[in-house]
Amino acid sequence: MNTFKLKDIISHIRDCGNLPTDAYGQRLNVNELVEWFGLAESLTDFEQVEIKRELSLLIEAELYIENIKQVEQLYQV
Repeated sequence: MNTFKLKDIISHIRDCGNLPTDAYGQRLNVNELVEWFGLAESLTDFEQVEIKRELSLLIEAELYIENIKQVEQLYQV
């Protein structure tokens, strides 16, 4: 996949704020995110694999940041 295309897509997703969640507050999985952002129709199968890898890293980063915030709140008593 063209690295500029990949960076632009990820940049756009990050500019939207936190990753979307379902009605129960659970973060969408990578397949749901690809659909949510309309990428399934515009990317090849190979490009979708790369985007899914990047999205999984974004999910991991958000979870990590949430954990850090929770720990910080515990110690701010």
